[in-house]
Amino acid sequence: MDEYLPLSQLNYFRNEIGLDESRLAAIRPYAAMLTAHSEAAGSYLGELYRMVIPKPQMEIITEYFGGTLQDFWFRWYSRLWDRPWDEDFLAELWRQGVTSARMGIDLQYVMLGEVKSRQLFLRAIRDEVPMEMRAPVVLAVNDLLDLCLIVRSKGHVYHRSHVDQSLMQGIFHQTRNPLTVIGGMATRLARNADPAVRESAHAILDEALRLERMTRDISTLNSIGLSEPSIATLDASAMIGEALEGLRTGPLWPQGLTPETSLDPAHPTLQADPSLLREILKQVLVNALEAMPPEAPALRVATRVDAATPSHLSIVVSGPGALPRDQEVDALFLPFNSSKPQGTGFGLPIALLAARKCRGQVSLAQTGQDVACTVKLPLEPQTFYAGNPLRLDA
Repeated sequence: MDEYLPLSQLNYFRNEIGLDESRLAAIRPYAAMLTAHSEAAGSYLGELYRMVIPKPQMEIITEYFGGTLQDFWFRWYSRLWDRPWDEDFLAELWRQGVTSARMGIDLQYVMLGEVKSRQLFLRAIRDEVPMEMRAPVVLAVNDLLDLCLIVRSKGHVYHRSHVDQSLMQGIFHQTRNPLTVIGGMATRLARNADPAVRESAHAILDEALRLERMTRDISTLNSIGLSEPSIATLDASAMIGEALEGLRTGPLWPQGLTPETSLDPAHPTLQADPSLLREILKQVLVNALEAMPPEAPALRVATRVDAATPSHLSIVVSGPGALPRDQEVDALFLPFNSSKPQGTGFGLPIALLAARKCRGQVSLAQTGQDVACTVKLPLEPQTFYAGNPLRLDA
């Protein structure tokens, strides 16, 4: 369960909310009072999950938690008000979110339980804490329960996504071997002297290869979706050159094509995850190579900083072609949408998801007789998860 525990992110959430020893000190004098209401919170949560979880599954869950859900939540809320809000606390919250997903509890019910428990404890504070002390206690309890909701939800979503990704990876691995066998048999049949057999064999081989590419692309998309980027300062020119060189010797590169490059010397670096940037550039360049007319191949790659987005470097890959009607352009960023006979429809969706992971964007536009694909990625180092609280009053 802890093979992926994003403590740096969880610490960022805790620090950004402002949960520190001073907030804990505000709650500690009223820990006994809040604990007295923990049984009611546990009863509600126990009944809520009993209502939405089938009985056979509830028995398994009860065994897992070492007792009734009511007892588990009572113990949790009894310790919540005076225990350290340290990394062990964050890890336990994460595991609770993962476990709720593993046990089949929908996230909406996890969130409902959080909201109702909050209402119960805030009502107790309103009724039992003196007016002059109420504000800091309410603030601390609200912030603490916000953190609980954020971390549990993140753990829940991670587990569900991990299951989906594992399923896609399994489909890819289980279909790859049969497709290899089918492709090999089709290749042997294509050597047959009978033209009808050769034609059918080539059709089978083409579809087998397309299906193999599709399963590989699905696997790539899922892997990117689950990844946590490691942002670094990268040399834009070097990364673009590496991507072009990697494709130059491949089957997609048109004979005699010499790409034109125009790279902004004033902005030589950008911020991105290296592996994600390689994937972005590969997908965008492959898309351009596949779309260009074979009789007049042309490829232009430029970098610049646009006035509308001065915080980002734009990498513009353009070549001859035409976009579909305006209302269909967005569909090109959805999986399985391809204008190419043998396309899988995953190139642009993979590029877009990878760019968003790096706080960027990908877009398409018609520029005269060319189609331009623009990738925007940040210029400056990311402050996300840096532990520097944002000021709302700045």
